[in-house]
Amino acid sequence: MEILSLENISKLSYPCVVTIGMYDGVHIGHQKMLKELVQIAQKTNTKSCVITFANHPRTVLDKKNDAPIKLLQTNAERFTKIAQFGIDYLIPITFTQEFAKLSPTQFLDILKSKIDIKLLLLGYDNTFGNPNNNEYNDLLRFGCYQEIKIQKEVSGIYYQDIEISSTQIRKSLLEGNIINANAMLGSTYNITSKVIRGFQNGRKIGFPTANISLPLDKVIPKQGVYATNTIINAIRYKSVTNIGNNPTLNATNTTIETYIIDFNRDIYDKIITIEFLDFIRDEKKFDNLNDLSLQIQDDVLHAKNIMC
Repeated sequence: MEILSLENISKLSYPCVVTIGMYDGVHIGHQKMLKELVQIAQKTNTKSCVITFANHPRTVLDKKNDAPIKLLQTNAERFTKIAQFGIDYLIPITFTQEFAKLSPTQFLDILKSKIDIKLLLLGYDNTFGNPNNNEYNDLLRFGCYQEIKIQKEVSGIYYQDIEISSTQIRKSLLEGNIINANAMLGSTYNITSKVIRGFQNGRKIGFPTANISLPLDKVIPKQGVYATNTIINAIRYKSVTNIGNNPTLNATNTTIETYIIDFNRDIYDKIITIEFLDFIRDEKKFDNLNDLSLQIQDDVLHAKNIMC
């Protein structure tokens, strides 16, 4: 997959079928769209092109921005997952106030000047362009704009009566419902970050943990204890991960720390990935460190049973 800048291309020499969207999480609904786009491209001897955003539109459209949106993926993670579906071109666009003011046809005119678009494939909940006119509905009603055919999906995909969306996946993660989130994602939710030095309290009770720096813009699942995999140098290890503020130790800062089962190596400053498999229990305050140690032993057994 080739990642292009809209500003820096003169015009793509190949005719393209195009889809537009944020694609946060690249969940199974998104995956259906990407597979369909590639199939259409193969049948029509065109190239598949995904136009997405380098920043979430809500970061611009939400005036107050009291609760900045947390994403399911970094841009690098999102682009890598999109590439797995055989997409030819990816064009990230920075969403700005000026961009938000464009009408649908103004936006399409910009794209037409850079891309030979034969078909625009839209998700069932997709909209683009300034909504303060009827152009978008007219485009859908006519099914075309000049030589561009416009096709929109009529419905979404459901999982256990839940209409799959990035918003629903964020909600599941914040509720600790990892099973639902992973099912909708079609993969395990994960966080990649650098191992940092903590207070080493886990080592004192026989369970040394790897603390990672908190990602600023990704969804942090509900506080509690999880069965996880930890990936180090492309090797996957069974682990138990705690998200919380260590109330037994009267700490206040939220941390993510993972106990890697049957592992005893120095990994400070290494980049690791934690894959969330299932929620084990809520975080709780214990009367003493011995009680905490006994609970962690139970958590490890629980995690092993989940991963066996």
